[in-house]
Amino acid sequence: MNSVIPEPLVTKIDNVHLGISYDESIQNYKFINTNSESSEAEIKIDLSVSQVNLFNKILQSYFSEITELTSNNNDIYKDIDLYLEAKLDSFELLSPELSRNDKYAVWLRYKVILYDSKKTLLSKWDITGYGEQATGSRVTESLTRAVDLAIRDVGVNLIIQIEENLDKFKTKVSTDS
Repeated sequence: MNSVIPEPLVTKIDNVHLGISYDESIQNYKFINTNSESSEAEIKIDLSVSQVNLFNKILQSYFSEITELTSNNNDIYKDIDLYLEAKLDSFELLSPELSRNDKYAVWLRYKVILYDSKKTLLSKWDITGYGEQATGSRVTESLTRAVDLAIRDVGVNLIIQIEENLDKFKTKVSTDS
């Protein structure tokens, strides 16, 4: 699955190098519905590409330089001003059969942690997203659309969190230099 993420209309933070590490839950997450009590066909969703693309597109819109680090990397790099860790905390899917209506609903919740250049905690966020789509005549397209809407909603909520903390980031970076 590869969601299309529109270009965010945000103001770039000049001269800030962000180091980002994606948890395995973002890099390799695959949902498989194996509900044995349901007569519903097995559902498989691979979110790894969409999740990484979402975070990269939004973060690259804000920060002048981004370096992707391996997950659980505790090293401190002299040229990185801020560190961000992102983890998929929860993925929930409600199918038409389970909800007894004609809609797919998808919920996503991420844990995002931001650190300064010395890896001192600056902020922790829960970023959520929700997408819902009626099944119509094409079930696969409806499910894909519900996931796309949830991913895009996560993007909007990530932008809101960054905007609400923008001054803190700029101040923290400028005082650490």
